[in-house]
Amino acid sequence: MSENKFRTLGIYADGMVLQRNTVNCIFGDRASGEVKLSFRDVTLTAAAAPDGTWKIEYNPGEAGGPFEMKLECAGSAITFNDVWVGEVWVNSGQSNAQLPMDRLRYSYPHRMKLPKNDNIRMITVPITYSYDGPKDTVENPTWICASPQTIAQMSGTAYFFASYLEQELGVPVGIINASQGGSPITSWMSEESLKQLGKTNYLEQLEKWRKPGAVKEQLERQTRAQEEWFKNLAATDTGLNEHWEKLSFEEICNDSSWQTCFVPNNFYDLKEGGVCWFKKEIDISAAELAALTMPNEDIRLWLGVIVESDKAWVNGTFCGETPYCYPPRRYVIPRNVLHVGKNTITVRVVKTNQTPIRFFEDKTYAIFNSKERLSLDGEWKKRVACDAPNAPSVIFMEWQPTALYNSMLGPAFNYAVVGALWYQGESNTWGAFEYAELLKTMIATWREKFVYSKKNMPVVVVQLPKWGDGYKDEQRNYPEDWAWLRKAQADGVAAAGNAALASMVDAGEWNDLHPEDKIVVGERAAREALRIGYGIESATAPVMKEFTVVADKVKVRFDQEVIMNNSELVGVEGLYFVCRRESDTPFAGNDSLHIKAKGTVVGPDTIEVEIPSQIKESGYPIKELRYLWTNCPEFVTLYSKSGLPAQPFIVRL
Repeated sequence: MSENKFRTLGIYADGMVLQRNTVNCIFGDRASGEVKLSFRDVTLTAAAAPDGTWKIEYNPGEAGGPFEMKLECAGSAITFNDVWVGEVWVNSGQSNAQLPMDRLRYSYPHRMKLPKNDNIRMITVPITYSYDGPKDTVENPTWICASPQTIAQMSGTAYFFASYLEQELGVPVGIINASQGGSPITSWMSEESLKQLGKTNYLEQLEKWRKPGAVKEQLERQTRAQEEWFKNLAATDTGLNEHWEKLSFEEICNDSSWQTCFVPNNFYDLKEGGVCWFKKEIDISAAELAALTMPNEDIRLWLGVIVESDKAWVNGTFCGETPYCYPPRRYVIPRNVLHVGKNTITVRVVKTNQTPIRFFEDKTYAIFNSKERLSLDGEWKKRVACDAPNAPSVIFMEWQPTALYNSMLGPAFNYAVVGALWYQGESNTWGAFEYAELLKTMIATWREKFVYSKKNMPVVVVQLPKWGDGYKDEQRNYPEDWAWLRKAQADGVAAAGNAALASMVDAGEWNDLHPEDKIVVGERAAREALRIGYGIESATAPVMKEFTVVADKVKVRFDQEVIMNNSELVGVEGLYFVCRRESDTPFAGNDSLHIKAKGTVVGPDTIEVEIPSQIKESGYPIKELRYLWTNCPEFVTLYSKSGLPAQPFIVRL
């Protein structure tokens, strides 16, 4: 598209998808006189306002494509090519909404190679922030369609969501992907909505960053502090200064300062920040080396997930680094680095606070390709290179109240959409008590601001999956903040109306904040979208309907038939009673007992839970029965006949 005197604003670009069979709007500025729109067989005109702004409302008609859209004004023209008409959804939230297919390429290798599909298209709104009201445009908007050349850039959640809708509806599906890792819900809310709720704490934050020079000053200050911290760390890191990456395993075995350890594991050698180095030796035979060095295939070095940042070498040759704690460590060993005999792997791990260094369990630690695999689990050597105080804190400006609502959603408000997919909550688990109200209000605001959507625009909310913060034992389930956030999501959805909660409590990974099974997320969310957005019948997750207490048993009824899906377990897992003496506050836990229980399916829609005898012996009165009320349920056994997990519940007894 060549540069013209007049221009369009918003997210219009080549390759876009327009919402079918409804009023759409194209708008812009810098026009003089009349602007003419030609699309399919329709021509419309609109007069520019004195300030040069203009807009044209039109109906693009039935699904199809590709088409050409042409705009003309005062001898200049703008032409959009490869335009399609179908269904348009917004995908928004934090990192699990954002996570690109590139991160999922090893989980879905066949998807990365599928032929070009013109019916799946996406625009990823650039990550920017603003505190001064909604913006009206995106710089250089870019729509792409799914192909081997572009799919890696697409949000995994949104891609699988769009793919399922496209198969079911048989029309092009466009996704406006406006998401940002780590963002709290308030960064996606308007200033007006926060005022309406009386959220003075968030409004005070907003005013703080609006002051002239405040953002610039903060960014400069924290950049200087971070640079100084890492500079001092590098200066005192004995391993860097002495090039421990070049030391052979034989050399360090003769040095008592290198201690034997086992990977994967958690390491508590450093109280706050600092650096610890790890080394392992593997013996490679001629046959193994020949298999690993096959032509046209990478030699992969996978090091699971590490807290916090790392650099990795093999035989002294640098293989890769990851600057923060969440991504899987997936590196490639350059050819001719490995040799027959003893080879040394070296990993330098930096941590910035009191969180222990972790090599997460149940992840891949190996050197491998399709023909050979050498495990790196087991005995390693480690040595602390230096310690340091906690690193200076960092404030992310895009996470501040209204910042992303203004800059990333604002430019799409005049674009016609059918609905929104919302995958967020991890960054609000500390404040689950207010989340339902925030979610309800955010949905109401979006429905008002997406002016070319239906008044009661459907919104699908993705329930937080299970996650254990990398801990395999019961430590992962306290203080149950993810469980309370799931309840807040359900409450917010119920209060919003024409919204749905995609059940995910059985999905996720205990040791990964970013689970890779995004096909489950996308397809379950799409089925909810079909139900509330298109009136297409679709199964829902069982929801607790009512309960009764008879003698020493609690009977719980659901809104549909439920079944046990794990024959190896006796009874429904994930149930427990809460007993408290003094406090009725549901978040309190200082003076309470949690007593595990099991349920039995006693009817098509009913389970029965026996009250354990130890409760009577404890002297604590029963306050609640909870189901799947943990951050990371170990067993999820109660399902609908269609395969959806029963929703967590809490009943007050």
